[in-house]
Amino acid sequence: MKKSKKNYVIIALVVILLCLAIGYAAFTANLTINGTATGTGTWDVKFTSATINETGHGDAPTVTDTTITVDAKLAYPGDGCTVTANILNNGNIPAKLTEFKLTDDQGNTYSNENVEVTIPTIATDGSEVIATGKTCPVTFAIKWKEDSTATTVNAKFKISFKYEQDTSEVTVTPSHGVHQ
Repeated sequence: MKKSKKNYVIIALVVILLCLAIGYAAFTANLTINGTATGTGTWDVKFTSATINETGHGDAPTVTDTTITVDAKLAYPGDGCTVTANILNNGNIPAKLTEFKLTDDQGNTYSNENVEVTIPTIATDGSEVIATGKTCPVTFAIKWKEDSTATTVNAKFKISFKYEQDTSEVTVTPSHGVHQ
């Protein structure tokens, strides 16, 4: 009789345990989130305007999306001016400045022993980035060298900037809200 009571107790405990497991499973659910991440980048970095900052040094530079043509009028050795170019990142990818390039009308590197063109130094740490939707003004200087013996100078050149995608890793931190 002790054995059959013990068997009934064991059976009853097994039945109760199964009922608890089934009840727990009935009130437990898995939440599955399915999704797709799609990368759609738009690259649109361009010049929007350029101005000669001092009066009497020529007409406004000619601007296209990719180049600015400057024809500065310098009056005497030691004369100079600055030009400010505005570059717009109209895309949705950050743009990193990597190079300035000065060329003549034939596309060769601009060189004139009587004219000095000074362009800003590009940071080598990758910090020269134009965020999406932002404009970056860049100013460079043109000067007729003071020790020049030339009676006239040609300060006509094109400037272009080289940008590449800033593909720096972005850190994202997942979190969830407060349980209520």
